[in-house]
Amino acid sequence: MGKSRISGGRTKRERQTVKKQTILRYLTLAGRMFIGAVFIYASVYKILDPADFAVSVRNYMIIPASWSNIVAMTLPWIEVGAGILLIMGIFTRPAALLTTVMLMVFLGAMIYAYSIGLDIDCGCFRSAASSSGKVGPYYFVRDSIVVIISLFVLLTDREDFSILRLLPPGKASRGLNG
Repeated sequence: MGKSRISGGRTKRERQTVKKQTILRYLTLAGRMFIGAVFIYASVYKILDPADFAVSVRNYMIIPASWSNIVAMTLPWIEVGAGILLIMGIFTRPAALLTTVMLMVFLGAMIYAYSIGLDIDCGCFRSAASSSGKVGPYYFVRDSIVVIISLFVLLTDREDFSILRLLPPGKASRGLNG
């Protein structure tokens, strides 16, 4: 009789745990949607103007110039794919791992460019020609926050809000495997 039971046969502590888990699930969903939307949005200009994005990649002077076109042609499609997977709630852990690693690489590239005195645009959301922002502390803080959100999704998501959960039982696995 040491435990006092409250509505539904659960103790106060059990209800608080359930409430915290529910809040965590919705925060994870919000983070997943945010990161997915950011990656899809970021990929649009890159897909529409790969030549300009190749210039942004070259401006960092990290990879050989001959590789910048390959990166400009493939990276945006990887970004849009990861974004779609996050929003749909499919393979969220691998997608969140991919976005977290990409964000860390992007952040490292910006810090490197700033540290060697390059006066370049980040190339994140628009062409270098139309951007007014140059790589600097604001971008480091912004991207660090986005890395933390992506890492949070990676560590907490359990695909609770996956689009696959809308399918009848048994169809979800068949839908992914053909």
